[in-house]
Amino acid sequence: MKAISLFLSTLAALGICAQTHAATLYGATASGSPGRLYVVNSANGSQVQDVGPLNDVTGLNYPITGLAFHPTTGVLYGSTGNNPAATAGRFVTINPATAQVTLIGPFNAGPTNDEGTPATMADLAFDSAGNLFGVASIGGPQLYSINVATGQATVIGNSGLTSTSGGGLAISSGGLHYGTPTASRYGTYDSTTGVYTNITNPAKPGGGGSYAALDFDGGVLYGLNSAPGSPPPTFLVTIDPTTGAVTNVGQSVIALDAIAFRPGIIPEPSAILLLLGSLVISAVMRVRRHS
Repeated sequence: MKAISLFLSTLAALGICAQTHAATLYGATASGSPGRLYVVNSANGSQVQDVGPLNDVTGLNYPITGLAFHPTTGVLYGSTGNNPAATAGRFVTINPATAQVTLIGPFNAGPTNDEGTPATMADLAFDSAGNLFGVASIGGPQLYSINVATGQATVIGNSGLTSTSGGGLAISSGGLHYGTPTASRYGTYDSTTGVYTNITNPAKPGGGGSYAALDFDGGVLYGLNSAPGSPPPTFLVTIDPTTGAVTNVGQSVIALDAIAFRPGIIPEPSAILLLLGSLVISAVMRVRRHS
């Protein structure tokens, strides 16, 4: 019976391991700085790894304002900053292991600013079905749907706001679109009409600034407070989705402008686990036959 107990204990432990997963937090810089990709400690905001510069194969650098992992393919997508002009308003993929950038195409979204710079997406977010959304940086914080094959952005509707400051976006597992369209606002977007509804003016541990990025890790909503300064200091926080109450996690990487959690892989039961299960059943049946 001791052997059977050992088998059962081992089987239970492996079963738990087979279901364990952990998300890794990535962050990217923009805010007037060259683009770099980092791994960030979600427990305290500190840098875990400097993955490298966000360059394409030619060495051209891409400051990144939005990051999002596809929920089923695991591909990391990004939106580029409004400057420099050579890379403004682009949709890209990023290799999370090397930080290499591959251009997909321009967003072709909304109006340009006074210098003729096209709108980019201040932040990106996938829903659970793999549909990609973004919030425009120019022409107001309007909600857009984005074609992941081409980068073409299509406005969903008028948010009711006229200028973007922050522009964070995150989508819950239930499909609610949360946003920080301006420095003094935290609320929700209607995914059908694009209309924004405010909840509160969120606290900012950096003493001001705005929330440049949002993302969910499971049911926990994280935000990135880009504080006043040049380059801006940043603070990682958690936000109560319902009330907008902010809890400071810790100071993070200077000039960080985008965050995204890469979900861990939930493995299927292994062949070893299935074999152990068969052995346990066989052992139990033998004991019963001889009892």
